Amino acid sequence: MADLWIEDRKRINGTIELAARFESQNIHQRLWYRVEASRENELCSNADPFVLGILQIAMNAGEPLQVHAQVSPSLLRNLEDFQRAWAIWIPEKYKIIEIRADEEQEPELPDRTAAIMCFSGGVDSCFTAFRHAKGVLTRFPQPLKTAVLVHGFDIPLDQTEYYESAYKKVEYQLNSLDIKLYRVATNFKEISVFWPHAYGTGLASILSFFKKQYSKGLIAQTVPYSSYKNLTEGSNPMTDPLLSSNSFPIITDAGGFQRSEKIQVISQWLEGMKHLRVCWEGEEKDKNCCNCEKCIRNILTFRALGLPIPSAFSKDVDDDRILRLGPLKEFTISIGYNVILDIAKKNGMEDDSWVKALKKSIHRSREIRKLELTRKGKFKLWVIRRFNKVWRHPGSRIKF
Repeated sequence: MADLWIEDRKRINGTIELAARFESQNIHQRLWYRVEASRENELCSNADPFVLGILQIAMNAGEPLQVHAQVSPSLLRNLEDFQRAWAIWIPEKYKIIEIRADEEQEPELPDRTAAIMCFSGGVDSCFTAFRHAKGVLTRFPQPLKTAVLVHGFDIPLDQTEYYESAYKKVEYQLNSLDIKLYRVATNFKEISVFWPHAYGTGLASILSFFKKQYSKGLIAQTVPYSSYKNLTEGSNPMTDPLLSSNSFPIITDAGGFQRSEKIQVISQWLEGMKHLRVCWEGEEKDKNCCNCEKCIRNILTFRALGLPIPSAFSKDVDDDRILRLGPLKEFTISIGYNVILDIAKKNGMEDDSWVKALKKSIHRSREIRKLELTRKGKFKLWVIRRFNKVWRHPGSRIKF
């Protein structure tokens, strides 16, 4: 039997710390969130956010969980289906467990209408915020009033300076839409089983803390519906809604739009474009490195659409850097680069040098993947990489 104990709230340097301890036979973790002290009256008092935050750790432990606090029975009901889905998808990592609470009761909350979302400044969150604030591409915009910038997700907890810089940029973006911005810090990512599987529960957990003030939470979708051949994405339109309770539904937003469609729309938002931040690999976490795969993919999307590259990208990408992309995952090729090539072809750019360079990179990535599938191929790939490491002159390198 595993236990989840909720700690008393603490005041730490102008914040309220909300924390819980998870204890099982082999796993002992302390999960904490820190919210601005001025938001204390907006925070819910039941344990729903902690159940969401610890859920995949508990599923990984595989023991029945007793929550020593009040939990919404409607959330527990939905989490039964959430668990079944992930246990089917990745049975070696996640087990279906029984979750019980000392008190299972729906919270009594005041009438609320406003919505809240987590916001990073990237394409997906910018599109969701702009879409609902301006009523673009929907007849039924959500009453989005507030967003949360999380410290501890894409910006590590020890990088306070970069978080503060990113906060100012996001605040500038959202002020133009009359959307308030909250701060939340958490160690959720540091203790999660596997971040690519967990970030959906992390987002829902944070948003659920504010159910006393807000009626629903929005999660901006990254992968469009058309690309879901494999649903083991941490946030997805199948299991995200199962992170809801009767008092606080989680709504997945904009899964019906490709990234290129989102960029076409938010390119109209000047404040958003000035501080668009898609990068998480660069050393300076408050800006785009303009060198990683994700930065390049976004820059090329703007280029294929015939749109100016936003000033948020300090430099463009040249053909040589495109040729050095990879090896790319097939999923990234499918949802990203193939779409870029289709748009470029439609816009008469098929013979441009950068398009030819991108096709070569995709071909090379696929050849590498083929080699990795066989024992002889792995040895051949090692020889090629070893040769390329020694002979650094680009003209001397073995090409695929």
